[in-house]
Amino acid sequence: MLMVPGYNEPPNHFNILAEGRDGIPGLEQYGFRCTTFGQHDDDLRDRIDRFAVHLTDLRRQGHPFPIITVGYSLGGLVTRGFLRAYPERSAEISHTIMVGTPNWGVTTLEMPHLTRMLRIPDKAMGDMDVHSDFMRWFNGTGGHWRFVHDKQHRLWELESEPVVGPPDAKMLAIVGKIPQRGGDNDGLVWEDSATLGGRIYEHALVGPHCNHMNIIGHFDIMIMLSKGFLRNDKVWPMTVQAMVKFIRENPA
Repeated sequence: MLMVPGYNEPPNHFNILAEGRDGIPGLEQYGFRCTTFGQHDDDLRDRIDRFAVHLTDLRRQGHPFPIITVGYSLGGLVTRGFLRAYPERSAEISHTIMVGTPNWGVTTLEMPHLTRMLRIPDKAMGDMDVHSDFMRWFNGTGGHWRFVHDKQHRLWELESEPVVGPPDAKMLAIVGKIPQRGGDNDGLVWEDSATLGGRIYEHALVGPHCNHMNIIGHFDIMIMLSKGFLRNDKVWPMTVQAMVKFIRENPA
């Protein structure tokens, strides 16, 4: 299982999911051998290409294939982006699991705050805008805002059917949904963006603690305080269970 963190984010943020904590099992206790893709600060397309080279190196070193990829937040764009950029290599990946991943991007007004929260360079975040050239390439289409409810709210709509992935790809989007924040987002990533408007199979984690950080068990006091996120040790085990269930129910 190859785990890919968000941009400029240390791979050890995955330690809890991999190793477990306080007697609660992580992925390794379910028999998965976990390794991580290192920390980088390049833009999205460059990192996808770097990820492709990393997979080639793993095969050369004798690691068994196909492998499972787990991408958290922007890391999920790298794992799905690999399938977009290299569809002929899709057989190398048995399962593509994305945790809190904004698959159709974020809005420009959110980007400075996201940069501070995720410690992401601006050049990477530029690719994340819903109107960016990267997102148009990534999904094979762009989109536009449609105002609803007397123009009090707006919804992002794709211009045409997106390219989700190769036909043989097994994909899962794990999505946090906080009832107190409308029940359709994890405090950072919207459900529609994570699932590409319902086109990617979803496992929803619903509850007051199911925020963007807590779904992997990561704790950052400044982010928790600034966003009002709640923390406990009940959500990340649900993330682990969702992964295990998906893999077992969809064997390679």
